[in-house]
Amino acid sequence: MTTQYDANLAYQFLVNTPESALRKMLINPQFTDVHFSILMKMVKGCSEGDFCEHFYKCDFPKAKYNAKEIGLKETFWSSCITALNQHGLLQPAQKAAA
Repeated sequence: MTTQYDANLAYQFLVNTPESALRKMLINPQFTDVHFSILMKMVKGCSEGDFCEHFYKCDFPKAKYNAKEIGLKETFWSSCITALNQHGLLQPAQKAAA
């Protein structure tokens, strides 16, 4: 599902943009502060390669999650992809030349 996007570009934007600006940009009724907290745990705690692997597998790194975060894990990735797409932060993955 998510392999159609280039997660590396999204990671680079997220890691190089101040958290306060990301918060203003991304948080809305569908992508809440709790969603944002999960995303920031991954951006701050993962290398680019690890982040991309979690993105493509729609899974999570081992970390401490609070009860609200655990409750959102099932729908987190679809909400995250929607939020990133709404701001043009996900680009189509480039197909390797045959």
